[in-house]
Amino acid sequence: MIAEQDDRGKVKVSLTEDREVPEEVRGSLQTYVSGLPMPKKVELATRGNRDVRKILSRDANHLVARAVANSPRLSELDVLEYSGSSLTNEDVLRAIGESREWSKNRRVKMLLVSNPRTPVSLAMRFLGHLSVQELSLLAANRNIPAAVSREAKRRVVVSRK
Repeated sequence: MIAEQDDRGKVKVSLTEDREVPEEVRGSLQTYVSGLPMPKKVELATRGNRDVRKILSRDANHLVARAVANSPRLSELDVLEYSGSSLTNEDVLRAIGESREWSKNRRVKMLLVSNPRTPVSLAMRFLGHLSVQELSLLAANRNIPAAVSREAKRRVVVSRK
């Protein structure tokens, strides 16, 4: 059973077990999680299920964001999702980019560089690891910081000489 109803008809969902959360419960889950005190959010960021960690990856508090990024339950699918989402907290993106395990992945690098919330210094560091074709896509991308786009364009021109 995915979610259970208590005797008052309220839906109960486990915050730590990795089970699919029904769509109609997601909104109330987000409201519930965002209203928790910060220490509870940090605990859930580490031990919570995938949906809870996704909600907390967008939290403005950098301690919560770092706890999400350092969660032992973090999978490659989670990292790809966080790297590609412009809603993800900058601290989560920074932690992913600084992680040796995750920064080896070419898709993660490309998603981080093309994410407008990725810190510019981190995005610039990964430009050297991308192909000319990927750099061309970045040079035309208007959603990323201008400095990253300019540097991608410069690297494309230099590689074609």
